[in-house]
Amino acid sequence: MAPHPVVARSLLLTTLLLALAGDILLRVEPWGINFTVVSLLLFAGIGFLSLRLHDPMPPEAWPIAVFGIITAACFSWRDSSDLSAFNLLATFAAGLLVTARKRPGELLHMKFIDHFHQSLTQVIHLAAGFGFLLLRDIRAVDGVGETQPPRRGRVWLGIALAVPALLLFGSLLTSADANFDYLITEVLRIEIWSLLGHVALIALLSWMVGGWLRGRFLATDVDLSSFLFPRRVSLGVTEIAIVLGSLDVLFGTFVVLQIPNFFGGHAAVLGTPSLTYAEYARRGFFELITVGALSLPLLLSADWLFHAETARERLLVRALSIAMVALLGVMLASAMHRLSLYMEAYGLTTSRVNAAAILIWIGLTLLLFCATVLRGKRNLLPFAMVVSGYIVLMGMNAANPGALVARVNIARMATDGKFDPKYTFSLSADAVPVFLEAIPTMEAGHRSSLAGHLLQQYADPAAGQDIRTWNAARAMAASLVRQREAELRGYVLPRDTSGAPSR
Repeated sequence: MAPHPVVARSLLLTTLLLALAGDILLRVEPWGINFTVVSLLLFAGIGFLSLRLHDPMPPEAWPIAVFGIITAACFSWRDSSDLSAFNLLATFAAGLLVTARKRPGELLHMKFIDHFHQSLTQVIHLAAGFGFLLLRDIRAVDGVGETQPPRRGRVWLGIALAVPALLLFGSLLTSADANFDYLITEVLRIEIWSLLGHVALIALLSWMVGGWLRGRFLATDVDLSSFLFPRRVSLGVTEIAIVLGSLDVLFGTFVVLQIPNFFGGHAAVLGTPSLTYAEYARRGFFELITVGALSLPLLLSADWLFHAETARERLLVRALSIAMVALLGVMLASAMHRLSLYMEAYGLTTSRVNAAAILIWIGLTLLLFCATVLRGKRNLLPFAMVVSGYIVLMGMNAANPGALVARVNIARMATDGKFDPKYTFSLSADAVPVFLEAIPTMEAGHRSSLAGHLLQQYADPAAGQDIRTWNAARAMAASLVRQREAELRGYVLPRDTSGAPSR
């Protein structure tokens, strides 16, 4: 690695450039291409530092970086707030994995405990690392000798310390005297409060990004293992078999008793006294999902704690684990069945699409558990879970939940008349093409309500002019609505005219 001052100066310059980009791009909402560009710059900055400081990322980090860039790019593609939240978390997680201090091959084989330890270490660097970068790392010369920074370094440090003080006291003095306020705001044309906001955001982003990058390229490893994780305790086949065997009996009994309700369809629900679709599907779904989500840590813990003395003992525990995974698979299939019945009865929502995606990911994780842990390759499971999670998330972005929900609910309206216009019409811009395709076939009241909503949201030519918030779904929705503006205004009934914008 390069000498510390070279590293520190490269980190500081990259940090400041990223912070400036974040301040310029991320101050406006809703986020769209601005978040994509900032994320791309962040990953590019990590790659540049890796090359500049001769500290390359491990090969297995590159696919994760690609996943992070793709999920960030989805901000410019989809308009769903739920998807944006998932994409934001996925991009952040990709950044954490890419900046893990690991040699080639280690990231692929990191244990769950290693991931926890790595994440905690990165949070510590993110919270305090920038202070060390400014006050210690930048001050040395080739790592030894002087304890004071060079003159140019002292100048920049002085400016960095002076600017917040000038802005703070300047804002107070402009509020205290009208003449001084006139001099600053009218003569010099300095917006103190606006400038203070920019400086505060740049300082916050610099602190976080700088500490994060310092933890990757400059800081020494922090070993918290002995403090956080005491000496490993092992359990024998008797204890593990009792735990897994008893749960297998419990899950098996539940599955057998619930088979009529699991796959009985509408007749089973309607034929059961005091059982509504809401009670059967909603409550049962989340309980079964919780069982599936909690069972995986239990299986992993059992495998980690188990100390086999003979091959027969290992085979017994493996058989009990496989039996539990099979029973959990039946429960997850039942949960998906309950969700489908609930959607048939009450329609589709984006939260139900998200729940189905989570269900699919849990099912994939259980299969990965069998393919890795039960074959003696436990350390491969965390990385495989991350990759499968990104694949499911990309599938969700490709499926376009907003358009899917609109299409399903409008189809239900055409077949059985059941429809919730208040929810369906509130969907994001992703659903607008579906709305425009279906609006001529709707009844007058729904057509009027939807047309008024679309005109109010997308017909204003002044909306969405800031290129930083550009998003493909929003841009397409606005274009389509403006193309059919005259037609949509004709659908609006007189009592709804006030809700539509006028030119």
